[in-house]
Amino acid sequence: MSLFKQILKPFVEFDEDQKNEQAKENKAASASPATSAATPPNTPATAQPTSAQPAATGVAPLDLNAQHPLITGNAGIAPPTQVPTYSQSGSITGALPEHEQYFEKLINDENARNPLFQGTDYKEFVDSKVDIDDIQDEALKYKTAFNVLKSTGLTKQKLLSTGQEYLNIIGRDMNAFQGAHAMKYQKEVRQKEIQIQKKAEELQQLTQRINAIKTEINQLTQEINLTKDNLNTVKNSYLLAGENKQKEIQTELQKIQQYF
Repeated sequence: MSLFKQILKPFVEFDEDQKNEQAKENKAASASPATSAATPPNTPATAQPTSAQPAATGVAPLDLNAQHPLITGNAGIAPPTQVPTYSQSGSITGALPEHEQYFEKLINDENARNPLFQGTDYKEFVDSKVDIDDIQDEALKYKTAFNVLKSTGLTKQKLLSTGQEYLNIIGRDMNAFQGAHAMKYQKEVRQKEIQIQKKAEELQQLTQRINAIKTEINQLTQEINLTKDNLNTVKNSYLLAGENKQKEIQTELQKIQQYF
């Protein structure tokens, strides 16, 4: 049962909650201590919040030595569980479910373990509004939730300060993510991009060398053809001259033989 409903229980009966609470009590009574003990969930490593730190909405320099469970964890960067949707300009139009769930868990874990969030704070206030969804007027819904939770010690200052601290927590987590992402990109993408660039330069040099060799081949081919033509001309002319001289001598020998 939510905190909001617990406060209103003396005045309003929640039949459905009573059934659920009774079922939980029966189940807990039959369970052994070993099986009923709660196991603390795995939580991402985030810096302890302090009021002196800047708001999450501010721009902070990236820490390239940052660690983040979604990137530097044992599993590394997990592939998306579904295909994201993109606009015509190419920008993503909606966050993936696992990332929305990550921030929900981040807030829940901080709320449960961080002493700053002991008692009723921003999160309990936001959660309480779910119990009065029937109130259509938004201003009335906010005022009703706040007036009920004031009895638990909630003040406007605490509501605003804890809400700002949740912003800071998300901001620090996002900075850590971007730093770890940049480091991962530098290591696994940028290095390969540099290799591709070097290979492209090598290919360009090889292409230039190939073109130079082709030019040399063409020049040598032209020289060879010219030399072959000259040699063949000389050879054919020489042979023809020799054959003509032989015919001339043979003709003279025949005449000598005929006349003597």
